[in-house]
Amino acid sequence: MNVDVVVVGSGAAGLSAALAAAVDGAKVMVLEKSHWLGGTTAMSAAGTWVPANHHMLAAGIEDSAEETLTYIRAVSPPGWQETEDELWQALAEQSAPMLRFLEDKTPLVFELVNHPDFYVEAPGGKLFGRMVSPTLISRYILAKWWNRVRKSVKPQFFTYKEMVDGVLKDPMRAILRLGSSLVWRVIAGKVGLGNGLTVGLTRGCLDAGVDIRLEAEVKRLVAEGDVVTGVEAVIDGKPVTIRATKGVVLATGGFDWASGYMATYFPGLDLVGAPDTNTGDGQRMAEAVGAELAHMDQANIAPATFTQYEGRRHAQPLYETYAPHCILVNREGQRFVSEGSASLGSAIDERGPDGKSKHAPVWRLFDSRYSHRLSAMYAAKDPAFVRTADTIEALATKIGLDPATLRATVDRFNGWKKQGVDRDFHRGETAWERYYTKDRALETVEQGPFHAAPFLYVSLGTKGGPRTDRHCQVLRRDGSVIGGLYCAGIAMASPIGTRAVGAGTTIGPCLTFGYIAGKSIARRNA
Repeated sequence: MNVDVVVVGSGAAGLSAALAAAVDGAKVMVLEKSHWLGGTTAMSAAGTWVPANHHMLAAGIEDSAEETLTYIRAVSPPGWQETEDELWQALAEQSAPMLRFLEDKTPLVFELVNHPDFYVEAPGGKLFGRMVSPTLISRYILAKWWNRVRKSVKPQFFTYKEMVDGVLKDPMRAILRLGSSLVWRVIAGKVGLGNGLTVGLTRGCLDAGVDIRLEAEVKRLVAEGDVVTGVEAVIDGKPVTIRATKGVVLATGGFDWASGYMATYFPGLDLVGAPDTNTGDGQRMAEAVGAELAHMDQANIAPATFTQYEGRRHAQPLYETYAPHCILVNREGQRFVSEGSASLGSAIDERGPDGKSKHAPVWRLFDSRYSHRLSAMYAAKDPAFVRTADTIEALATKIGLDPATLRATVDRFNGWKKQGVDRDFHRGETAWERYYTKDRALETVEQGPFHAAPFLYVSLGTKGGPRTDRHCQVLRRDGSVIGGLYCAGIAMASPIGTRAVGAGTTIGPCLTFGYIAGKSIARRNA
């Protein structure tokens, strides 16, 4: 079987790459090992960070690739610029063209979402405009594929904008407000979030002539000399070799379910929020042909509770620690970060000399006035998840912390309300935190009974993999290119690691680097 391009994986990066390559004239085949389309993307909220996008410019909000690059450089981890600047430049320059391309070549329509950048105060930060998400789309436009999009732990009948403006704050009120329109959405098969993004990308690929195969597991890359020329796969239970005259794009997602990788790079992780098809296939295959793997200790580490998915406990993202009357404490019974920080993931993932989290297990501590309906909904599935006591000292004993230390921590936090400032971690002072907390960031934890719930240390998708250049070509350890091999999405060594630069800086870069990979591979040997 011969094609021009094989894309391995059907998430945002894979479908974006397939579409870009097909539009540029390549004969493209997508191989997805699962029964379902969409991978981690389909399960996501599809918040998409796209700097200098045409929607924000049309709304009169100024932005540019230069401002974007200034911002990324200012807020990324120390030392990253030396290795990642080339990819940051590509992201800054190609994100906006990618979004216009998707709206031109698929049924997708994106809208602005009211989210500030995580670090607005940094040079180049923006209060509004860089965050977009797809509007509703009918899954029935996929015809026979309509029911093959991966299910999510999130209800998919809303847009991201509706989620952040209403559903996450008060789910029942939001549902009642939508009323009959929600019923119509169900009847019409309208979906948003990750399912909507997957539907639109898939329809675009099918219209462009992309051959998509499900239950098609790629086992290894085929190489002639130093050049990758195809793949060996099992399709419909039969082994097949597919020759790719221009090359292969690896877009296989993370390695969250690869026990060897996870034990090495994420010891002590509580839970995973990615589908169990994320077994590190792309990382393994790239390494087998000489690729350098990097950022294997990076992931989308996010606040989460738990739910059930495919018969097992599964991470459910839930941003709730910004709520009043709630603090986080580490295994020493001490606060270690502002509870509303955009960097909660990287804070809990801070490593000690043993390579494990310095702070886990972390506890969410709250009093009787705390209210978060979604949190209560999920906690009700496991009554033992939340521990309760009449005093802080008694609660400390229940969760294995020193009572005197925990009492001192709570008293110190409560004292900041009188002073009007959190002198330890400056909770509620950034634009990102004020977006959520308004003027209630320092509400005290002092009215019993008191409660504690584990603040789960989870990965929603690892971000390590083969290094690439700005064209998404995979690199060896000596910096040379592996001919015919490209990588995109969270299968690659992402230039945006655990310390994200904004909401949507997983999906946004996945789409952009997929777009870059598709255009690059289509023009190879042209």
